[in-house]
Amino acid sequence: MNEGEPKIEAEHIPTPEEVHSVFRELTDKPFSETDRRENSEGLYFLEVTMPGDAEGETIEYSYTRKGRHETNTQSSGHEIQVTYYKDGVPYHGTTAARYVDGNWKIIK
Repeated sequence: MNEGEPKIEAEHIPTPEEVHSVFRELTDKPFSETDRRENSEGLYFLEVTMPGDAEGETIEYSYTRKGRHETNTQSSGHEIQVTYYKDGVPYHGTTAARYVDGNWKIIK
């Protein structure tokens, strides 16, 4: 690297343990891991589910790493989405957390 050139740092890729920690911040309900996908760069997708409060309701949290992935998914940043299902049909979803400037930001 030449003097005066900006230093390029490798982007942090959250570990499964780090993502699970954020899931625990988002919910106090026990959850089950239902899908995990990794490639040579590390974890790029992690999904957990738990029963909701109403009968037939399921809550799903899914982490997606920034970038384009083998499964034809793409994300502009490290994010965790939450989706609510009633009898298996999604009825609401939103972004629950984003990785910004080296920290997870919970979105309320």
